[in-house]
Amino acid sequence: MIKNISLSKVRNLLLFYLRLFGLYMLFFICANFVQRIFPDLDITKYSQDYLQEIFKNNRLKAFLAIIIFAPVIEELMFRTLIKPKISGLLLFLSSWTLFIIGSLFSLGFAWYYQYILTFIVLYGIFFIYKNILPEIQLEKVICFLNRHQSVVLQVTSLIFGFIHISNYVDSFQINSTLVLLITPRIIAGHMFGQLKIKNDHIIWSILLHALNNGIVFLIISSK
Repeated sequence: MIKNISLSKVRNLLLFYLRLFGLYMLFFICANFVQRIFPDLDITKYSQDYLQEIFKNNRLKAFLAIIIFAPVIEELMFRTLIKPKISGLLLFLSSWTLFIIGSLFSLGFAWYYQYILTFIVLYGIFFIYKNILPEIQLEKVICFLNRHQSVVLQVTSLIFGFIHISNYVDSFQINSTLVLLITPRIIAGHMFGQLKIKNDHIIWSILLHALNNGIVFLIISSK
């Protein structure tokens, strides 16, 4: 029985990956059509320079950042709110606390020490929240989130997409071209969330996220 469940979840992962790839193809066909009608929507004026810079300086760092670090941290920040358990809700709070701390403080450590420290601090924050937050209140939040699961899925997908505007510009701004650029992230966020619901565990959305980012890694590597 366990083997059958595992195989079905792996099959779901592969099916969602194929669907996501198909949706990307459909998006790019539509985006090309829209750009022909509205030439001002020039997506070439924005680029992910920081990713290309990481590739140029350190391919191992780029691989770990894109394939492992980003999928884990971003899924904890967003998909833990979808069909959550108590541990997921605590991870959501922990990851966003870590994000805020990281935004306020910059450490001069080597990148690999920063990655290791990130996960150590994340565990520490999780341990603190686990011991100070009452389970009964967390259960109430979980009930609320489960009642509004479809709304949570859409909202987290949108926020996930819009937070990736920082990939293209230094300060947050919104225009039609940037909205067009982040639309694939919104689509991806939706698919990651759906797989989390389908397979009932955050690890599956992390794996789909990692597979998705693998496309980005290969594209940038080929340049």
